[in-house]
Amino acid sequence: MTELRLALNACERRAREASSSFVASFGSLPAMKRAAVNAVYAYCRWVDDIVDGDAEERLTITDEVLAFSEARMDELVQQHGRRPSDPQDLARWRLEALSAMRLRLRAFAAGEAPKAGEHPVMRAMAWVMNTYSVRLLDLETIIDGMEDDLFPTEVRSWEDVRAYCFKVASAVGLVLIEIYGYEDARARLHAIDMGIQLQLINILRDVQEDLERGRVYLPLDVLESHGLSKEDLSDARIEQDHRWRAFIRDYCEAVEGHQSSAKDLLPLLDRRARAQPGMMVDAYESLLASIVRTEGAVFTHRPKVGLFTRARLAVRVMWSNLRRDDLSLS
Repeated sequence: MTELRLALNACERRAREASSSFVASFGSLPAMKRAAVNAVYAYCRWVDDIVDGDAEERLTITDEVLAFSEARMDELVQQHGRRPSDPQDLARWRLEALSAMRLRLRAFAAGEAPKAGEHPVMRAMAWVMNTYSVRLLDLETIIDGMEDDLFPTEVRSWEDVRAYCFKVASAVGLVLIEIYGYEDARARLHAIDMGIQLQLINILRDVQEDLERGRVYLPLDVLESHGLSKEDLSDARIEQDHRWRAFIRDYCEAVEGHQSSAKDLLPLLDRRARAQPGMMVDAYESLLASIVRTEGAVFTHRPKVGLFTRARLAVRVMWSNLRRDDLSLS
């Protein structure tokens, strides 16, 4: 079995171990696209785990990485106007890990082949970049979003929220559509809206978890226009406050503002790849419906995909798996 095949298998295992409700939908994709999406998922999961403190491994830290990371820290401190949230040594460890990944991606984009003993995720990403028209800028933008999370995070306006969503979600969508395949250039614009829509829903779903990490992604200007403050978010009783429920209505309207454009992406994709993002959209819409139905009860319980939607998605996944092909690599 080739090193590439082993690397792709490792990425698939990482995806399955994440227990995401969306990983099962990857089975609806043709074999090569499925392998590529698993690789991208493993890459995104890894950079996210590095910042959240759930990753113990990182790439080899060379002198080049150390010099790059030190310069990058100076840039980020100047950009954010403050030091990272984590203790200095921990923040440095995490930024070095992200910098090492960024430099390997740049090397692959410049035509360098994976080295002997290359980390499986990075070897798989080299194959993705060589096989599909994935843009280095989009892959680095994902890292940019993770770097922002090293710092105390709060956003003031809808523009700030959407800028964050672009980095951590739209950029992922822009990578994935190069794998799915499309011919109409408008697909990239719709992928941006889809990323924003899905991440806005993520923000509501994860608001409690983010607060525990010292992060607030809700637009504070909008909260304050409803007579609420960041401090009010620390009290779960806010769910019963009419001001919070009014904020939730405004927030959900903003999400729905991206919904139509997001759905317009699906018919522009290669027909063999539409089912997987379609399942993801269905799942997220079920999450949003749950939030709307409970008028923003996201502090006392984490919104979940509805039972009917899960059952429907399971049937679609099983049907897709019956039709799946196998990836063969020499």
